[in-house]
Amino acid sequence: MEGEIRLRLVVYVLLLVSGLQHFGNGEPQVPCYFIFGDSLVDDGNNNDIDTRAKCNYPPYGIDFPSGPNATGRFTNSLTAADIIAELLGFENYIPPFAMTKDPNVDILSGVNYASGASGIRDETGQQSGTVISLNKQLLNHQITVERIKLMLGDNSTAYLNKCLYSVGMGSNDYINNYFMPQYYPTSHRYNQTQYADVLIQQYSQQIRTLYNYGARKIALIGVGLIGCTPNAIATYGTNSSLCVDVMNNASLTFNEKLKLLVDQLSNTLTDAKFIYINSLGISASINVTAAGFTITNHGCCNITKYGLCDPYQSPCPNRSQYVFWDAFHPTEAVNNITVTRWYSAADPSDAHPMDISEKKTMLMCVCIYGDLNWLISLLLVVSSLQQCVHGKPQVPCFFIFGDSLADNGNNNKLKTLAEVNYPPYGIDFPDGPTGRFTNGRTAVDIIAQLLGFVKFITPFATSKNSDILRGVNYASGSAGIRDESGQQLGENICLNKQLQHHKTIVARIAKLLGNPDLASKHLNQCLYSVGMGSNDYINNYYMPQYYPTSKQYTVEEYAHVLLQQYSQQLKSLYNYGSRKVMVNPLGLIGCTPNAIALYGKNKTICVGDMNNAAQRFNEGLESLLDQLNTNLTDAKFITTGPSALASLYTGNLCFKFTIKGCCKVNNVGQCIPDKAPCKNRNTHLFWDSFHPTE
Repeated sequence: MEGEIRLRLVVYVLLLVSGLQHFGNGEPQVPCYFIFGDSLVDDGNNNDIDTRAKCNYPPYGIDFPSGPNATGRFTNSLTAADIIAELLGFENYIPPFAMTKDPNVDILSGVNYASGASGIRDETGQQSGTVISLNKQLLNHQITVERIKLMLGDNSTAYLNKCLYSVGMGSNDYINNYFMPQYYPTSHRYNQTQYADVLIQQYSQQIRTLYNYGARKIALIGVGLIGCTPNAIATYGTNSSLCVDVMNNASLTFNEKLKLLVDQLSNTLTDAKFIYINSLGISASINVTAAGFTITNHGCCNITKYGLCDPYQSPCPNRSQYVFWDAFHPTEAVNNITVTRWYSAADPSDAHPMDISEKKTMLMCVCIYGDLNWLISLLLVVSSLQQCVHGKPQVPCFFIFGDSLADNGNNNKLKTLAEVNYPPYGIDFPDGPTGRFTNGRTAVDIIAQLLGFVKFITPFATSKNSDILRGVNYASGSAGIRDESGQQLGENICLNKQLQHHKTIVARIAKLLGNPDLASKHLNQCLYSVGMGSNDYINNYYMPQYYPTSKQYTVEEYAHVLLQQYSQQLKSLYNYGSRKVMVNPLGLIGCTPNAIALYGKNKTICVGDMNNAAQRFNEGLESLLDQLNTNLTDAKFITTGPSALASLYTGNLCFKFTIKGCCKVNNVGQCIPDKAPCKNRNTHLFWDSFHPTE
């Protein structure tokens, strides 16, 4: 069961590039967005009040989109509320109430009232100084409502009814109240169940007050894993557990009652929509390793005794590997993952009875971006192995054959236009531009991590010494099954050449191990991934100006010709010792920005002819692998069809940008060198005109 859960969550993280739910550029989905909360969404309201709970100093805001800017946000860049605003389509972030005295600040788009250390109860967090409790935030909202009435007159109520209201309160009522008996008596007066009842009773009245001010769509964010913060662990200890269980259990009790409150409010205030966001469940379900996080138990910055960043001290250089920014608050990288699920639920338990985008969570839609089909196929291979534990990798070696979706540097020294060892490629990768055709890790990098490899698999171009015992990546951008595919761009390493390179490596391994039998045994235990065929269509069949194949063959005939050659190549790989081979199907090659720009008609989402060609190939591939499994009985050849993918992924993930890449592209569809890409890569399905974002 644990393995199944881990796999499903890894699929979710990877499929942040899979949703074909389309949003065009235009007006926001709601006219205004009002935010009530604590430090998780505070964007500057505490800056000028007398409190220790403020962070308007570096290194806070070091990665803010407009440049390093300590705005008062308790993270390195964007908060959860900022990301929701982006997903809703707002061009600007919602301003803090503290700034709205300026008449030039746009309150019609919404206001952020959140305050660090604040809670449902008025006294919560006051050991740190002044706070703006939820009651005070509601009074501030009343002021805003009166101003909007003056601006809009009789239309103000209808306008406010259309807005989104998010309320995330309760964490500090535990962290900075119940679990601080030296300052507050609540833990002496109430057991956990009683305290949750008291909080929910007060919360109910506050939400009804918000309703009375015109709110008709309210998202109530549950309390998260407050027992897993670095501060909680350092202060209370875990008693051999991963987190402080008593704190997380308190959160769980509160959340169960909050979900019931949502149902009660929905039943009594029937003209409004109340949504419960399962923040704790979403956070608990994230596979941090698969998501690329390597440091989970302490923050990225040096902290003060109060758990906030030491002013003006340099933080860790690679923020994307840290779960926590300071001793309490997540990094933007974590916010991006969790908030995407607030907005568009990946699992029915993420939100109730619907998510923020108003999709019913019980009616889940399968939206698979096909070029990632092969990525999910790889996950099936991983799931057929024992799940990863700390220690040795699950297989001794991992060999990779493929194209630009897996290339990690083999094209760097070739005379080709299909090479990307320059910025902005690799902007989110620890080592910068390496030749990977994306902003961060490729699919095979993630698979290597899931298999338990500490280092990424080395490209053949730089392979040396005993590193080759762990595996080699032979993939080459623009390469195909056919030798000529992609050569209009220059040199590449076709599958036949990749197999020749593997033959060289096999000989080197035999020499290293000093015994051909030992080498054979070693190679038999490895995992082999082969992802080929896309360029035989994109950079061959659908380029009649360069290649004659579309004139020589129908779509069905061409698939047959390709699979005939592919069969021989896979048998060669078998002869070199491979016994577990993942052969990845083609994806929806007609859904890339490049395909739509070149061949799209009548504003279609995808190019149907190209996708149909890929489907013909995939149907033949399944038959081919059945034949190989029948004839080569000591080996396993695996692929995945659409039905298996659908059974794996039952979420409907949403991105703002699905038909254009994150970076500005040149005439061959790759990023223009040294041009700054989009700021928030997680809102983009594509990195350039062909390749998905990490």
